[in-house]
Amino acid sequence: MQAIERGVVADQSVRQESRIVYLESIRGLAALQVLLLHFLAAFAPDLVYSLPSTATVAAYVHLSPLYFIYDGYSAVYIFFALSGYVLTRSFERNPATPIPQILGRIVRLGLPAAAAVSVAAMVMLAFGKPNVQAGELTGSAWFASQWNAEVSVLSVIRDGTVNALFLGYRGLPGVAFLAPWQQAVDQSFVAPLWTLSIEFYGSMIVLMLCWCARRSRALWWSALLLGTIFTARSAYLCFFVGHLLAAFSCAERPAPASKLLPVFCIAFGVFWCVLAEIWQPEWLRMLCSSPTYLLFPGQFAPMQQKTFGAILVLVGIINLEAARSFLSTPWLIARSKLSFPLYLIHWPVLFGPSAALFLLLNGMIGLELSRLSAIVAGICLAFLASVFFLPVDHRALEWSRALRKRMSFGSSREGSGMRSLHPMAAE
Repeated sequence: MQAIERGVVADQSVRQESRIVYLESIRGLAALQVLLLHFLAAFAPDLVYSLPSTATVAAYVHLSPLYFIYDGYSAVYIFFALSGYVLTRSFERNPATPIPQILGRIVRLGLPAAAAVSVAAMVMLAFGKPNVQAGELTGSAWFASQWNAEVSVLSVIRDGTVNALFLGYRGLPGVAFLAPWQQAVDQSFVAPLWTLSIEFYGSMIVLMLCWCARRSRALWWSALLLGTIFTARSAYLCFFVGHLLAAFSCAERPAPASKLLPVFCIAFGVFWCVLAEIWQPEWLRMLCSSPTYLLFPGQFAPMQQKTFGAILVLVGIINLEAARSFLSTPWLIARSKLSFPLYLIHWPVLFGPSAALFLLLNGMIGLELSRLSAIVAGICLAFLASVFFLPVDHRALEWSRALRKRMSFGSSREGSGMRSLHPMAAE
């Protein structure tokens, strides 16, 4: 009988795990959005920057739902909300004291960041800065103006550790009072690192909320509500939303029978993200620009609008069974393991070999075919490079777990009395 009961419990555990792995696929697709945005911004900038006044096909695509396919800005906020969800589960399973968790996050994020910056520095030494000339030929001022870092041991260490995890970059969402010590993002070896400092501080938010939940339900609700209000105009809102979704086990529970509301959330979220390119409501512009100290410093209104839209898209996907089924495809889940390596390593691929290939082909097959060839070859090379970078990601995860376990001796006894995080649980 005991064997049967253990088998039932194991089977339930497997079913629960199979219901939540689709979150990995969402992360993978979000990484693909970022990849596509950067390659198109470099070699087909009209698809990213054209406005309706130009009346071109690219402008209409840019302001259609198709733009969401390569809207990497919105994808970043989906990343943040997913992190809020996944980290909540991780901190629940490993109720260690805060110091091991914080050090574990530094290792988990810092090792891949440092490795990516090192790779980018080597690529810059090997290829120079072909993006400058390539950007002039493609008409992408963005492409020509990035990758202004000077290669030195000090610059590599600073960018891969201090900037990536703690300081962030000037003019981008992050911790505002750190601005005097920040560098411009175009001086970064890997500009997508701007999100890692937000990811790090966001994980501290989730850790704090989990700590509050173990102490008191009233304390948890107070911290959640006040924190949500305080970060309502910043990227950190995503971590509160992701944590709240985890508190209600939204990704594990069966999806609602009705499809209307989830489909509406996805459709309106996509519409809201795309519309942010040309229009934001007055109340949002006022909210983001207000000098009040009662709220965390605001992002630019377009980015905050994308934050709200991305949250709606994620909520809709989680509550739509058809989306869950598609995202649970084993092939898609397996490839999505490359999401973080792809997110980090595509940048030096784009600015090094992809830009160099474009310049080489431009004199041979013409501008338009060179654009297409550089995009296709660069994306393929980025995926290949991410496969080789994957062991770094795995090693960071292993070292992070080992560090937490080593520093948290006896935490299992502490965790045995841990409260359930579900808000409906008994006190």
